Amino acid sequence: MVSLMQCKFCGQQLPENAICCSRCGGSMTSSKKMHIPKPRDEEMMFNIKPAFDLATLGVRAFFLAVFIGAVAMVTIGSIFTVVLSLLGSMNSFAAFWITGVAFFIITFWLFMYIAKKNTMARKFTFYQSRMEYTYNAFDGKFRYLEYTSILDSSVTKGPLQRMSNLGNISFVCVGSFHDYVVVIGDVRDPDYVYKKVLDLIEVNKEMNK
Repeated sequence: MVSLMQCKFCGQQLPENAICCSRCGGSMTSSKKMHIPKPRDEEMMFNIKPAFDLATLGVRAFFLAVFIGAVAMVTIGSIFTVVLSLLGSMNSFAAFWITGVAFFIITFWLFMYIAKKNTMARKFTFYQSRMEYTYNAFDGKFRYLEYTSILDSSVTKGPLQRMSNLGNISFVCVGSFHDYVVVIGDVRDPDYVYKKVLDLIEVNKEMNK
């Protein structure tokens, strides 16, 4: 079993013998503390809060619940049906449908609960030189993204998102060992927000040339 440690700068999980962080590039071995400007000491430009769109998330939850319910019927429901029929139950076939419906309901509400919890927890704050963000509800650490580490950015919209004027803003960032992607999902009015973010990134990169 590989022992893990956390990066002292961004909280990324790393192997215990890591020399530097694969996400932010911070040194794990240097005795001298790496100087990283804190976003809260800089001027805050704007915030982005992903939208909790009930219609979009409801459709996603419905199709996922249908899939899970169907799989549960074919597997668990079939087993229940066979067992009950062997025991002589007259309603053995009903177990097939009850299993599917039960898994559908559980999956639907669990998806909506987690989606709401994650949406409420996620926040993206843009400062002069970088972005501060929380990843999800189950990881409360603040993470930081320097604009100068962004290689590329884009805005994408799925069919359901287009109906609610939502979209995803993605950043491809350079790391010490591999590139990684940071995504802001379900942004309201994504084209306008993306332009604001892009302008801030471009200005910052021009200043650091």
